[in-house]
Amino acid sequence: MRAEVSGFSLLEVLVALAVLALAMAALIRTAGLQGAGLVDARQRSCAQWVAANVIADARLAGAVPIEGTRNGEMEMGRVRWRWRLTVTPTPVPGVRRLAVEVAHPQGRRVLTLDGFSGAP
Repeated sequence: MRAEVSGFSLLEVLVALAVLALAMAALIRTAGLQGAGLVDARQRSCAQWVAANVIADARLAGAVPIEGTRNGEMEMGRVRWRWRLTVTPTPVPGVRRLAVEVAHPQGRRVLTLDGFSGAP
């Protein structure tokens, strides 16, 4: 007579571990993507603040901005961002288009923001 043995066979345990390993790998990948997305969102937010500040500075100068391109740097979020302001005319007399490109110090462009400025 054979005694009944309760429990899992080795094959069942190995299959369960393989399924668990696949699920854990998917969770780790998802967490990594969320972390990268969070960093990207933070950089875009900082770049947008820089661009908005550059446009505000140009508007607060008091006169209609002179056409041309200006470059500069601004620190935001412990990063020294590079920006380029391009002022171009519009079909409306006395109104200028202000286009700001903001780049990460490593060189890649992060954001472009447009605004308009005219005579007070």
